[in-house]
Amino acid sequence: MKKLISILLLVVLLTTALSSTAHAATDTSIGVEPGQTMPDFTVSLTDGTTATLSELLKEKDLVVLNIFASWCKPCAREFPDMEEVYQANRDRMEIVSVSGDPDDTMEKIAEYKASHNLSFPMGLAGDALNFITTPGFPTTILIDRNGMVGLVKAGAFVDKAEFEGKVNHFLSADYNGEPLKTERASSSLKYYIYAGILLLGLLLLIGRWGILRKAGKKGWHSLIPLLNAYQEYSTVWNGWIGVIAALCFPIGALCNLAKLPSILYFALVAAGILISIPESIRLAKAFGKGKVLGVLMAFPVFKQIGRLLLGVSKARFQAPDANGSAG
Repeated sequence: MKKLISILLLVVLLTTALSSTAHAATDTSIGVEPGQTMPDFTVSLTDGTTATLSELLKEKDLVVLNIFASWCKPCAREFPDMEEVYQANRDRMEIVSVSGDPDDTMEKIAEYKASHNLSFPMGLAGDALNFITTPGFPTTILIDRNGMVGLVKAGAFVDKAEFEGKVNHFLSADYNGEPLKTERASSSLKYYIYAGILLLGLLLLIGRWGILRKAGKKGWHSLIPLLNAYQEYSTVWNGWIGVIAALCFPIGALCNLAKLPSILYFALVAAGILISIPESIRLAKAFGKGKVLGVLMAFPVFKQIGRLLLGVSKARFQAPDANGSAG
């Protein structure tokens, strides 16, 4: 039972992570792109004043618009680096950092600024930046001396050197107005997903091989850990159709991680579910359960829940006969 609970938790976490990645992969619109003129805006600041882009560009060669949230940990990690670069270049650049979280108040941001020892202007985005669709916090836009969007960075800068390098690019005497491409911070999420897949596969491999040895039913398919999670209890899931159906899910996940068209991910998941339904119904019947549970077990998360509901006990399992009926 402990093994099954561990597998259930891992699958739920993995499915959640993959869903989050799928959402992140499709939510890429920011509203401004490098090379276009940045719309003028005016935001309110914690000291009671306002900051207007067009006015700032009369005195500065670079304006860094940083959109954050008070609860955002990556934002807090990059602020000290931003502060250092700002102090070294404040005569030529301005950083305007505003919260895009509607739950943040001016008082909260003022306290945040003081507690983090930040000197650059901070405030609230409000309605002034409605033309920007923030994909997440932080999102940083570097606006050059000509009022053009030079760089859009979705996610935190890795370190001071990265942020300083971007600032120096736009402050350089050799800067010719050529924008940089939109960047998205490299996320460690995919590495956690890979690690989760490997861990889940190892657990399933060890568990399945041990069970099949006791049942005297060793087979090549037991060495493919990402196949149907309750395959060891089934005598009807040994063909290539079953292998293809079960592999649809990890292949779909890899397509998503590779940022291929999302239609591939959803098509593979749908194919895996549809092909799995007949097997799931037969397996549920072998345990004396109805078709409803069988259909639900064709879905990734319900598959694991179904195992627990069935009891996944070899003693309770009645292998189907040649006609597919439980004996």
